[in-house]
Amino acid sequence: MLHRNAAKTSKSYARTAARRVSVSVVLTVRNDPVGCATVLSSLASQTRQPDEIIIVDGGSSDATIPIIRQFFTTLPQMRLMTTNGVNIASGRNIGTRAAQSIVIASIDAGCKARPDWLANLIKPFEEKENVDAVAGHYEIASQTLLECVVGLATMRGALEPINPATFNPSARSMAFTKSLWHRTGGWPEWIGYSEDTLFDHKVRALGGHFEFAHDAKVDWRPRTSFRAVAKQFYHYGTGRGHTQIDAAGYLYTIRNVVGLAVLAVASCWTAWAMVAMVAMFAYYFVYAHHRMAMAIANKTGRPTAYILTMLVMWIITLGNCAGFAVGSWQRWNDQERYKLRLETYLSGSSTTEATRANA
Repeated sequence: MLHRNAAKTSKSYARTAARRVSVSVVLTVRNDPVGCATVLSSLASQTRQPDEIIIVDGGSSDATIPIIRQFFTTLPQMRLMTTNGVNIASGRNIGTRAAQSIVIASIDAGCKARPDWLANLIKPFEEKENVDAVAGHYEIASQTLLECVVGLATMRGALEPINPATFNPSARSMAFTKSLWHRTGGWPEWIGYSEDTLFDHKVRALGGHFEFAHDAKVDWRPRTSFRAVAKQFYHYGTGRGHTQIDAAGYLYTIRNVVGLAVLAVASCWTAWAMVAMVAMFAYYFVYAHHRMAMAIANKTGRPTAYILTMLVMWIITLGNCAGFAVGSWQRWNDQERYKLRLETYLSGSSTTEATRANA
């Protein structure tokens, strides 16, 4: 938690932390009518109803907005804001800026909040003093074996317990005070992907951490096809290329992929290259994922999950590498947008997203 020289409103909040705090749920959407129906139905069933729900639509051209409007009767506290062309981070900032509550809860379209999700998510704010951020949790809501494998392979906490001290939550289940949002500078609007990862890093750069609410769960459906997985992790890789967070790990993987490709070409002329290629593939692309693949096969009770896990991890590897290379190239060509703004954002400078947005 952050111990700070609080503003007047924050002091008032700390004194009344044992009481009920107001909370606004903020989510962004574009062209996802099914996802909107899922999340809004689950919000309507909350044991602790939010004081306000703000949906920021980025310019839907399908049935999304009509679906949202169908929930105005069951969710009278809901507000719909339409701003064409904004990215996810901009939408989150727009919604948070408009929110009237002390606490902002974040969830994504397509997620299904369990009935006690919001009650458990805001409990730390009501029971403790000086809590600024709470990390919720999420579980897999798969409908096919592939979706189950994707979720188990990529979601923290699915196979091994989460370490609350180092867990960086996804925006699909988190909460924070509006004053913290102001101090972070808001969500970083200048990157298109991994905005929640960078927001988490900014919270930690301010010397804070997230309280972990393990029981504040949303059910999340993983990607449904290999192509969707590739696209997802390409975008994640692009975001990491822009920020260079965990760059060493991405460069290590790229080195292995390039090395394997070079050996594959060389094997057309020399036998030793073929042997080296097979050995490298077996070590870096099979053995490296073997333990996870076995764990997933055992957890699902399906031997074919082992092969699916390998395929998923290879697709993730290639998607991440391609995205990271593209993102790094874009960063090199536009250092003002990516490198310098990242340094400004993480430094705590007053030139922040929220400050400029309110100017």
